[in-house]
Amino acid sequence: MPEPHETARLDIRGLSKTFAGVTVLRDAHVSFMPGELHAIVGQNGSGKSTLIKLISAVYRPDPGADVLVDGQRIGPPIDPRKLHDAGLSFVHQDLGLVPDLTVAENVRVGRHAVNPLTRWIRKPVDREAVRRTFETLGLDIDPDAKVSTLLPSEKVAVAIARALQDRTPGTGVVVFDESSRAIPHEAIDEFYGMVRRLAEQGTTVVFVSHNLAEVLKLADRATILRNGSVVQTGIPTAELDEATLTSLVLGRSGDLGDIYDEIPTALTGQQVTLRGITGGRIAGLDATIGRGEVVGFTGTVDSGLADLGPVLAGDRVGSGTIAMTESSVDLDRSKPADLLRAGVAFIPADRHGKGLATALTVEENATIPHLRTRGRSWWTGKRWQREETERIIERFDVRPPDRKAVVAQMSGGNQQKVLFGKWLLGGPELLVLDDPTQAVDVGARHAVLSASRQAAADGAAVALCSPEVEDLAAVCDRVYVLVDGQVVRELQRPFDADTILASVFDSEVKA
Repeated sequence: MPEPHETARLDIRGLSKTFAGVTVLRDAHVSFMPGELHAIVGQNGSGKSTLIKLISAVYRPDPGADVLVDGQRIGPPIDPRKLHDAGLSFVHQDLGLVPDLTVAENVRVGRHAVNPLTRWIRKPVDREAVRRTFETLGLDIDPDAKVSTLLPSEKVAVAIARALQDRTPGTGVVVFDESSRAIPHEAIDEFYGMVRRLAEQGTTVVFVSHNLAEVLKLADRATILRNGSVVQTGIPTAELDEATLTSLVLGRSGDLGDIYDEIPTALTGQQVTLRGITGGRIAGLDATIGRGEVVGFTGTVDSGLADLGPVLAGDRVGSGTIAMTESSVDLDRSKPADLLRAGVAFIPADRHGKGLATALTVEENATIPHLRTRGRSWWTGKRWQREETERIIERFDVRPPDRKAVVAQMSGGNQQKVLFGKWLLGGPELLVLDDPTQAVDVGARHAVLSASRQAAADGAAVALCSPEVEDLAAVCDRVYVLVDGQVVRELQRPFDADTILASVFDSEVKA
């Protein structure tokens, strides 16, 4: 942790941004010190993405701002071509790698050494530059390997190497803009290790994150934005806990423990029974879920948890039976459309690839699955689409509250709200949720978990498949623990996150 009297590595003074008369970032003052891990935290729409786009020269700020690196003013205006020379590097959420190119080509893209006469790339010079960078970062990755063949942690390392090449060790600033979203659970600790090593060398590390547990675990200090303003800056994370940080982010209490009591369990006496569910790593799983309750499924990375939701929804090849109130579905003979007609709704972890048509509007996404049942072959009906979409917007507090808004232009949390509304509109008998709070901020997380309780209160049997023990403790009536694709333990309330986590690892050890 740097001493407070040091000159700031990156100093932001009076940064503001206005679009069409609307101020989205207001007079931001933030200092980032040499060798520190500094988190920028806030809900979607708080201004944190705007702040990063301003210092990375994607946006031009309003007049009156100053941006300094090591005490020297670099703008605005900031020249995007000179950002790296000024000491600023960025690793974005999708990492920005080209899978079909080699490691060396990805690292050197845009900075290739070229022959001044022939303009050919001088590959030996590029390879030597990559070797020096990898040596500085302590990386052992084949420069000639295709990026598509790398492990997730190695891909992150390549993105970091590209950002820090040609940089004197211990200098500059590297900004991770929600980069940890691209990293699976099993590789996250390696990412944290690389980030800590950068800070230990003296590089300033700034990371934008919606994950409060990650902020408390990784950062030295934190800056909180809310509604376009910096509400606290440079707070030592040692002085914070998750409840306090949540309150700062939301401007109110955001205790997930309230959700269970706010929406009581209302069992109908009917239940959905899972028999012999098999597929992926799931091997003969049996379980029951009462209509009116939320039942959690959890386990370690190797437990089969990631396969359960897709198998139940017909999104992955599987077998076994889902016995509903008035019907039974054989997974090996059913397509996703058959499961949907039977009353099974699925909210996948990949909301972009499998949950939403992001190029379409909120109304189109919300109503497309229900056109056959609510409309006619010659007329889809406009009134019910408008009314139901407006009801979804109001119920889930979708922002902006515009049924004609294009989903791709909305924040991740609001996209997830639309996805929930889309499937709850049909009144499913079984609602399968696959890690539903992945990559959403703390405010949207509360809304999504409340929606799962409300779906149960409306009569659905809710299967919450999640590795997030805090989520499970907040909303579940019961929790099944998986090992090797089977249920090995059932937890009944009362339980908390620590109880669930201990049970997961205790079951794994005994197995």
